Amino acid sequence: MLYQTKHPQKRYRIIKNIFLLVIFMQVYSCAPSVSYIGKNYSPTQNIDIFMDTRDIKKNYEVIGKVDGISGILGSKYEDIQTKIIQTAKEKGADAVILYNMEKRIIGATASSNTEHRQWLSKNSTISSVSNITEDVLHADFIKYIQ
Repeated sequence: MLYQTKHPQKRYRIIKNIFLLVIFMQVYSCAPSVSYIGKNYSPTQNIDIFMDTRDIKKNYEVIGKVDGISGILGSKYEDIQTKIIQTAKEKGADAVILYNMEKRIIGATASSNTEHRQWLSKNSTISSVSNITEDVLHADFIKYIQ
């Protein structure tokens, strides 16, 4: 039974807050995140995207490194790339070099089920292990040298 209170408005507020918290957690756990280390400049509006440094025709310096990480419930690499580009604009990068995709193991789950049948004198055990992974996209942020 749900928590009883003399004030229905208070009860409604509690239920509403729990509902909003659950929605927030679901949205946040799906969203990719980035870990950035490097310099910050004034934000930029447009950036170039490269997959190989040989394609860059201008002089540049690397201003930072970033790991784009999928949410707990998973994100597509395209969503991770979008988050990296958004962060690059915020940090003032002129371009992004995307250079590595990986699946990182962050944990494992195990389950086991043992069945005993006394009448037939038969024992059986079923076990399974699953890895919990996250998708990671690595990139460098660069600034063109004038």
